[in-house]
Amino acid sequence: MLPVNYDARSVQQELNKLNEGVRALYQFIPMIPLASPPVEPLAGFLSVSDGTGSGFDGSSGAGLYRYSGSAWVFVG
Repeated sequence: MLPVNYDARSVQQELNKLNEGVRALYQFIPMIPLASPPVEPLAGFLSVSDGTGSGFDGSSGAGLYRYSGSAWVFVG
């Protein structure tokens, strides 16, 4: 937490702590294959299709998809 009177160094320290916390989460975020895409996704959402359902790009099949804001785009 930032002190009441802070300087650039204390802000940078706080940002570094936040960055370390986010990096630690990367190893714990599961990507569970889904038969259908998430409901009401936001632009930038990532999801993994198991290739059996509809709603993702059916021609690309199983794999990682990114939501563009209007459609699911096959990433790989």
